[in-house]
Parts: sequence; C-alpha cells; structure tokens
Amino acid sequence: MSVEEVTTESWGSRLGNSFKGIVTGGVLFLAGIPLLFWNEGRAVKTAKALEEGESVCVSLPTADSIDVQNEGKLVHVTGNATTQDVLTDGLFPGISMKAIELRRSVEYYQWVEHQSTREEKQVGGSVKKITTYSYSKEWVSSPEDSSSFKEAGHDNIVHYTGVDDETKNAQNVTMGAYSLTAGQVNRISGSKPVELKDVAMPQELAGRTTVSGNMLYIGAPVGPTIMPLPNGMQPGVAQQLSPTMYVTVDSYPGKQLLVLDDAACGALIQGPTGDMYPMVADEAADAAYMMVNNSPRNITDYGDLTTPAPTVTQQLPGLIQVERLGVLPVVCFGDKVYVRTQDNRMLLIKPWQDHYVVTNHGVMLRAYINLGPVQTTGTGTANPGAPEVGDVRITWTYIPDTMPVSIVSCQQGNTFSPYVAENGYTVDLLQMGTKSKEVMFQAAKDSNTMWTWILRFVGWLMMYMGLKMVLAPISVLGDVLPILGNILEFGTGIIAFMVSSVTALVVIAIAWLAYRPVLGITLLVLAVGLVVLIIKKKKKAPEPATAE
Repeated sequence: MSVEEVTTESWGSRLGNSFKGIVTGGVLFLAGIPLLFWNEGRAVKTAKALEEGESVCVSLPTADSIDVQNEGKLVHVTGNATTQDVLTDGLFPGISMKAIELRRSVEYYQWVEHQSTREEKQVGGSVKKITTYSYSKEWVSSPEDSSSFKEAGHDNIVHYTGVDDETKNAQNVTMGAYSLTAGQVNRISGSKPVELKDVAMPQELAGRTTVSGNMLYIGAPVGPTIMPLPNGMQPGVAQQLSPTMYVTVDSYPGKQLLVLDDAACGALIQGPTGDMYPMVADEAADAAYMMVNNSPRNITDYGDLTTPAPTVTQQLPGLIQVERLGVLPVVCFGDKVYVRTQDNRMLLIKPWQDHYVVTNHGVMLRAYINLGPVQTTGTGTANPGAPEVGDVRITWTYIPDTMPVSIVSCQQGNTFSPYVAENGYTVDLLQMGTKSKEVMFQAAKDSNTMWTWILRFVGWLMMYMGLKMVLAPISVLGDVLPILGNILEFGTGIIAFMVSSVTALVVIAIAWLAYRPVLGITLLVLAVGLVVLIIKKKKKAPEPATAE
C-alpha cells in the first residue's frame, strides 16, 4: 500500500534556499572546530586520569570487611551486588519481585507511514520531487498520529492508554560490607525476562489479554452484555436478575434512595407512610430534600429509612428500564459510566465515595446505584500471532537481586565516591562479573579511544556537511543544464571533503600541540603534506588546448 505525491520546485526557489543555507552551513562548519578541539583535550585528560588511577589503585582481597586504612583511596573490589528490596509495578501490582531493577516497556501496534523521495532535475533548473508514502503495521514505542497521513484509511487507535515505560531501581544495594551508590546501581546490567505465568492482572483487563512468554498483549475492550431490567420493576423493591445479581437501591448517608427520576430531575424517596415523593439534591449544601406538596422537607423529619433488600455488588450495564421512568441506556468505558437520557444527552456518572453522581446543567441528579465489575461477552483481540491496530504489548524485564560486579572507585566510609585525579577528571568504574584491576582499566582505556574516534568523525562530518551547504549555490546555478549541475555538485563535494579533512587534521594537531606536542607536530606535518599534494596535482593538470 503506497501513494505518490509529485511536486516541482522552481530553479529560483532552489537558488534562494541554497543561499539561505550558506549561513546554516557556515555555523555548522565552525561548530565542528571547537568540538574537535574539546574532544582531543577530553581524550588526553581521560587517558591521564586512568593512568594515574591505575598506578595508585589498591586491590582489596574481599568486600566482606572495610579497612579504614583505605579511606579516601582508589580501591578495586569484586563481589556480589545484592538487595532485599521488593520492586512492584504501580499499575500492575501482580508484577512484584525482589530485584535490583524492574523495567516495563510498552509498545503499540500501529499503522506507520514511511516516506521516500527521489528527485529528477529538469532543464531550466527546476526539480521534480516524487515522494512515495507507504504504510505498514508495526510495533512502535509510542502511538503514531495518523491524522497527518497522506492517505486515508490508516487510522490509528490505542486500546489501552495511561501506561508508559517505567524503570524502578532498588534503593538499597550492597556488596559485602559496602553500600553501592545510585550511580553504580544504575550501571548494573544483566536483565532477564519476567515470567508472566500465573500473574494476576487488573480487573479492567479481564478478557482482553493474552500472555506469551514475558509479553502481555492487550486487545480491544470487549462489549458489555445488554441486560434490561424487567418492566415490572417497582421503586424501593430489589429485583433479582440472576442467582448472583441483584438490582436494588443504595443509600444517601443513612437514608434510602431510589433510581434516577430523569423526568423530575431528582429521585423518588419513600416516606414513612409508604408514599413516594420526589427528591432534589443541593450540591452546595451536600443535602437532599423531599418535595412534599411542592415544599422541601428535610429527610431527617421522617426518621431513618431502611433499605429493603441486600446491597448490590455487581454492575448492570446495558439498558436500565423502569416502567415510569422510561429507558436510560448505560455505556461503560473502563471506570467511567455514561447515561443517555431520553432527550439524547450524555450524562457522565462520576465516582463519589462508594456511590455515583450524575451532573446535568449544574443540577445534581443523584442515583446511587452500586456499580461493580462489568459483565462482558466474548473475548478480546489480543492475539500475538495476528495483532490488530490498537493492540498494546507490554514487556517486563528484571535484574536479579544478586549479580557479580567489579568496582574501581574511591572508598568513602561504607560506600564509594568517584576518584578525582590531579587534572580534575574522575575515575569511577563498574563492570559486570569478576574482573581484575588491569582488565577494568584496559576496558576503560579502550572505551576512551572508541569515543575519541566517534567524536572525531562527528566533528569532521559537521564540517563537511556545513561546507557542502556553503558551496551548494554553485551546483544549483549549474542546474540550468542538469548534466552541468551534476558535474559541479560532484566537484564541490570533493572540495568540501578535502577542505574539511585538512581543517580537521589542523585542529586536531593544534589540540595535540597543547596536550601532546610530539604527536601534534606529526599530525601538522601530515596536514601540510596533504595540502602540498593537492597543489602539485593541480599544477600537473593538463592545460586546455588552444586553437591556432
């Protein structure tokens, strides 16, 4: 499934945009210079801090006791990181275990729009852009907004909201006699999948989930069972719909209250003589009154009224049918309940203590019907083998309560703190497993080297892309004839590559002159040699023949 969109950008518009890009490209090129310089200083200082740390580091024979003579020293110690903390998922209390870390990852099955664009240069300098939009169903880490999709028919929904990624870490993790810092705990790795077998799930997900390994699949809400009340229902009399379901009245604190009387904008209440009177509610005063001969009377004037039947403990979705009150459809969505009135208004029933409150145009219509679990039919759409758009997939992983670790850090009492080298850089290492001091420092040095090269490439790429943007107007000018524009674009690309490479080498060499002069001079000579080579090749280029 795909759709194409064809647009044309004029030569003048392209030329104007290319000139605008000169400023952005210049800033990008200049930003690469301090990045490269800073990176070299960082690399040298980190290497020196590691060398200093390795020379003074003391390896401890065991973590089971603390030697005060090592206070403030950089120490190397190995052992088991352990915790007694129990970590519990706040939304899924059935996920609870003793662990160093508990992680919840949420994914959504959504339509995803993919976009690819190809350009075709036209004679005269304009460019025809053919953009292809394709669509596929994928598991993604956050819901996709389908309202901006180019092609209709790929609408996204989410069947279960209000749950996000979450990571919980144990607050008390020890290694022998030492307590680990929060930073050290966060670096402990080695997650394992949480086994979801026999784990209780929230009630609102009943019938909507499927468990596969350590993944919980949540499908669409199942439809409510439509169970109308008998037309012969009488106010004040409990109706038994099944051996386990009753519909009866609840009570306003200490007072009997019947079902909602929508026509009277209130409810009916039974007086001591057995007569039924309309009841109105005053939200501001949090009080209810009986209307006797059109006059409000305090309910307490009539003494305590008793409920004539057991309290209902199950919810009745569907249609509430009371012969003299008409039909009030009830729709249930999770913990929210809506009532549709006879004039087609939707009234939201909001929780109030153990009861529910219906609001309509500022007038409180209180009908305290006891609502319990939703009665459902059928099954949800949670099928790991054939998910549907809107399904949610949740994965839990944990780090066990005992994990072997090796630490290089400064001993501070019964815990640790980073070791501060003479140049101000710190050493605070944690690696999984039992590792020697030499192995840990070598791994830290290798990591420093890797990041040095990564940042060197990033700095050079910033300079190269920036210079390409600065030179872009040249190739756009030549695009009046597409073949000429392509040649100029290739040529400016070579110039950008050579200039950014020479500049990067010079910046790195200057930085090393400040930190390590010998290597700095070598790099500087290499850069000069590259410039000389470019000049010589230019001089050797054959001159164009002239007509005699």
